[in-house]
Amino acid sequence: MAHHIRERFPEKKHRIDRLMANDLEFQILCEDYDICVNALKYWANSKEPEAEARVNEYRNIAEGLEEEIVEALRAMKLKDQPCGP
Repeated sequence: MAHHIRERFPEKKHRIDRLMANDLEFQILCEDYDICVNALKYWANSKEPEAEARVNEYRNIAEGLEEEIVEALRAMKLKDQPCGP
């Protein structure tokens, strides 16, 4: 679970694991990313006529999911920072 996002952002692995353990929505987002990356790899190796279109489609979806994941990690980091002097 969340294998691909950990590979994509190895420097954020600890935060990914913490957020996955505490946020079901984030966990689902990471699972969706894994499914998307697996589909992207499948279509990238496919000889089917629609392969190029599917690669572009899944690449766009993956980029959007990455942006959502990075935003969630950024929000978590802000919550972890102290609020006062």
